[in-house]
Amino acid sequence: MEQQVQARIIDGKKHLKEPMLYLKTISVHDYSQLSELKENLFGNKPTILIARITPIMLENPESGRKLLNELCSAAATNNYSVFRLGEERIILSPDSVQVERNA
Repeated sequence: MEQQVQARIIDGKKHLKEPMLYLKTISVHDYSQLSELKENLFGNKPTILIARITPIMLENPESGRKLLNELCSAAATNNYSVFRLGEERIILSPDSVQVERNA
């Protein structure tokens, strides 16, 4: 099943009233990366994060579930949304990003 995620693209050359939006990708191998994930997301730059969670889920499913639960809780507290991208990835985006879901 294919899913599309659309976000509005901002032209960095024009004078903008809105802040620049950043995109970051990461592979999660260990629970200790939680603080790095939070730092990347909830710093002073609005960021969309695409995280590959397969490594931690294969190596230590309990730690993977704990990391995901804490990340989802922190996301909700900081006005972010969490989406699943297939079996391997999740995407976290600010609530200000419009996401279209095709089921």
